[in-house]
Amino acid sequence: MFNFLSAAFGKAFSPVKSDINGNIEKLQKKFEMDKELFVTLNAMLDDELANKKTDLAKIGGLWLMRGLRFLQKFMQLLIEEYREGSKEENMKQIITAAYETTLKKYHGFIVKKVFSGVSSLAPYRKDYLLKMAFGKEGLEEQVINDMAVYLETMDPLLDALGQLFKDKGLDTDDKV
Repeated sequence: MFNFLSAAFGKAFSPVKSDINGNIEKLQKKFEMDKELFVTLNAMLDDELANKKTDLAKIGGLWLMRGLRFLQKFMQLLIEEYREGSKEENMKQIITAAYETTLKKYHGFIVKKVFSGVSSLAPYRKDYLLKMAFGKEGLEEQVINDMAVYLETMDPLLDALGQLFKDKGLDTDDKV
């Protein structure tokens, strides 16, 4: 879903896609260090807290969660706006609102400026929904409904992941 979602955004989504993929790679690298021991993120984090040899899972997991929270908020706002009957086609305001409520507080000046510039490249809503429908016309409602179902699954998983990082004292407000 993520790769297709990011493809539907084109250039506007490339920094988010790159960041999420980089964080997945960090977790994969940690897993590769000991495939039997590191079968869960919890095991990886426990190892890093105890041994302090790497921070791949701490950084990768935390930023992956944050990136997914951004996607979650974006989809939530898109669904709400669509269902309220908004005629607004420019999605920059949705992307900006999702960013401001999820990632902005963790970013320094430069990253904020990059995000602001890239968000202006967002596709129009009708084009985005058409791409999400694999180019088939008239499926906007189905795409919105599928996103809502996806969010129902995504929400509790991200909540659990967030709680894991809080319980371990790893959810900081440090900026990048």
